[in-house]
Amino acid sequence: MSFADFMHAMMGFLGVNKDYQALGPFWGAIFGAMLTAGVVGGVVQSRTKRHQEATALFEFSKRFHQLLDEAHSLAKAYKAAGGTPSEAGAAEAAAYYRKFFDLLVSEYYFFTQGFVRRETFLEWMNWRWGAWHDVDGARVVVCGIPYQTAWREWSQRPLMKSHPLVRFVDEVHAAVDLAAVGRLVDRQAPRWRL
Repeated sequence: MSFADFMHAMMGFLGVNKDYQALGPFWGAIFGAMLTAGVVGGVVQSRTKRHQEATALFEFSKRFHQLLDEAHSLAKAYKAAGGTPSEAGAAEAAAYYRKFFDLLVSEYYFFTQGFVRRETFLEWMNWRWGAWHDVDGARVVVCGIPYQTAWREWSQRPLMKSHPLVRFVDEVHAAVDLAAVGRLVDRQAPRWRL
């Protein structure tokens, strides 16, 4: 039975008289076209969303690796200068941390908008927790400036104090363990992604 036949039978069942029963195939075609458009639109939107997620992750990874390269270069220069704090080193460290925290702002925004998966964002926040608590392998020091000092200075700037990221990362830093970090990340996740 074709969809047009189904609509013809439905019109008869609804008591539509013979003069209007010829509209059954017409309405069937309209309904079929709308259903097809809806399915195709859903598939396209899903694919587009996945592509956007992949693109965002690629860009964040690229920016992060550029920052790692920059941190490595700064560490070599700092060591070559004798490993003593200097005004120039502090300025280099401040510029590095500004870029790093700018990346963090972007990651947070993309996560809350559903463009970064929970598992990926949780991994990033676990590293922020580890850096704050000086966990082996997660400690971050650039030109003698530790992550904790840089975060306090950056997050207390007037335009950043009230930013949702600052409140969130402060909660991540204050978390007692990684399980608590996971709960904080879940609280920030867009509801349609949980």
